[in-house]
Amino acid sequence: MSSRDLLKGKMSSRDLPEDVIMEILSRLPVKWLLRFKCVCKSWYALITNPDFINKHLTWATSHNPRRGVFLTCEHEITRTPWVSLRAYETLEVSRYVDISQFFPQDIDDLAVYGPCNGILCLLGGFEDRDDDDDRGRSNGLVLWNPATRESKALPVIHRPPEVPTTFSFNFGFGFDPKANDYKVVRILNFSSLKCEVEVYSLSTDSWRVINPSLNPAYRVSSPRFPSYSNGVHHWWACERGNRDSRLLLSFDMSNEVFHETPLPPLSERHSLFEAIAVINDSVALVSVYHGGEGKCYDIWVMNECGVKVNWTKLFTIGPRPQLSNLLELREGGLVLLRNENGWLVVFDPITRQQRDLGIYGNSFQVVSFTETLVVLNRSATRSAPRQFRRWL
Repeated sequence: MSSRDLLKGKMSSRDLPEDVIMEILSRLPVKWLLRFKCVCKSWYALITNPDFINKHLTWATSHNPRRGVFLTCEHEITRTPWVSLRAYETLEVSRYVDISQFFPQDIDDLAVYGPCNGILCLLGGFEDRDDDDDRGRSNGLVLWNPATRESKALPVIHRPPEVPTTFSFNFGFGFDPKANDYKVVRILNFSSLKCEVEVYSLSTDSWRVINPSLNPAYRVSSPRFPSYSNGVHHWWACERGNRDSRLLLSFDMSNEVFHETPLPPLSERHSLFEAIAVINDSVALVSVYHGGEGKCYDIWVMNECGVKVNWTKLFTIGPRPQLSNLLELREGGLVLLRNENGWLVVFDPITRQQRDLGIYGNSFQVVSFTETLVVLNRSATRSAPRQFRRWL
């Protein structure tokens, strides 16, 4: 039965038991459910009910039937971020997104954190026209659900007066399952002697400073790949001036504490860089080095057995002279690459076959997400009518 049949009333909801209707609706695509909100008041109340949204989320994340891709590339003329939403398998364009609509002024830089339950955290950078202290740059943070097109701008983070001109910051984004809350964490490094950690909570729509006992001597690397999984956000870090002290830095969204995990030993070859990623809910290390004929990527996966942690090398990509950048580790062992000519390709490390996607650009950021109904402005949700409550 198609969505058109339902909308035309070819099959009435009275012809089906209530629990069957509930199960059917909870498994439908988001775009259908957004249409069905207009069918009748009772369906609107059901589809916007927090319990139904959670039921749909559970189905979507466990069965993962529908995924989208958020792709950012640099516009060839303006050199500003150019964003499109695409189909997961083919990367065909679903629609282009005017990303500037989320920020107070045009941005010239964009970083994406997440995804988390279908939500992306967007960090936009722009020239601050109202900045009187000659620092000149500002950032805006926005939470966005690409499937429902709902967005929420986060409160401005006021820079502490004692912060020097030179400083660094990193962000993480995830879900607190104990509090049923979405959180953004910011790590602000003033120097090797002092740092500050702030946490934003969606439920309170506010920032607060926490005391996580984070070593201020750590240099924390901004994520190159999605780095959140199961209530924890991860970063690659090391002590400043001592790259041999590399570690996995993890932030528990519920307990709001950091954990440190040793990384596997460095390769005998000099690494160009390392990054943390999440593959099928497992934490992975991506190690990049020159392999003689071209660039190589070693992919390690972390295994936990009780309190003991070990790392297993999953596979190596390369050496390939045409390989420029690894963009995404996909399901089924496939990877998304940008070749030396600027074209996106899907590559199978096992068969070593590749498929050209016909997409060109100077630089890309790719994030795959599950389409969900998760609401960001929670006042918009309503209680389900009495006849639906016993289903939930």
